[in-house]
Amino acid sequence: MKNLLPIFAMAFVAACHAGPDTSNADAVPPMEDSVVTDVVPADSLVKPGVSAGAFVLGADAATVLAKMGKPDSGDAAMGKAMAIWKTNGALTSLYTERNMGVDDTARIKMFRTTDPSYRTSGNAGTGTALADLTRSFELKQTAWYRAGADTIRVLTAPEGITFEVNQKMFCTGLIVHAPGADPSASYLPFLPGAVKTGPQQ
Repeated sequence: MKNLLPIFAMAFVAACHAGPDTSNADAVPPMEDSVVTDVVPADSLVKPGVSAGAFVLGADAATVLAKMGKPDSGDAAMGKAMAIWKTNGALTSLYTERNMGVDDTARIKMFRTTDPSYRTSGNAGTGTALADLTRSFELKQTAWYRAGADTIRVLTAPEGITFEVNQKMFCTGLIVHAPGADPSASYLPFLPGAVKTGPQQ
């Protein structure tokens, strides 16, 4: 019996230092398996049919126009106006309308940008692959236009967002507009040389 005491003592010490029971380790997933989602900042969050950052559809454009400063180019006619800014290689366009004689406020009707910082909560925006866009939106081609040697397809979702997609099948820009609207049908040419048509042959 005396010879067994050292053995029991060694077994007790080993048990104390064995660490926690890992037989049910699968009950808590390891940290590296956790899903991490990027949060889009409010000033660049795109909400289809509603807004893109501070650009809210239907709102008075005066505030954002003052913040953006003098546009690099634009056009205006019959109460409609378009302003275009170039910032760090990206284009941002704003289309506004006045209901002349009824409401002289220039209200935001459409917002277009090629700036990759503007993204939906699902991370859709400039640089997103078409395959990823179609997982979140039901897209229909409403127009197309040439951009140098590239052909850009204009793909519109009923929620009020349009994506411009190049021949490599990546988004090169987006437009926020009213749900069900067609941005290529604006009074002023909001898209560069857009041709309203079905799928490009």
